[in-house]
Amino acid sequence: MDEITGILSVKIARVGTKSEGPDYYIKPLDDYANRWSEILVWKKTHLWENDPGLHKFIDKKVLILGEIIETKSTITVEYEFVEVLD
Repeated sequence: MDEITGILSVKIARVGTKSEGPDYYIKPLDDYANRWSEILVWKKTHLWENDPGLHKFIDKKVLILGEIIETKSTITVEYEFVEVLD
């Protein structure tokens, strides 16, 4: 399992559609910050729903454990565990 540390944020995506809802991103504060300004965190709910496992951590420094999927042009995190850091 991979880990990433950063600030969790949310953006409303797919505006004006039936699937309009939040997308979660982490602004990395570790080695990933050298390559990526923000990383999409896959949520475990429908596109239009808040993810209760992520939503309570918005604007907080967190540690995310999960699978990081990185290609030349994209990166995403399929999270298993999220924890607030001080």
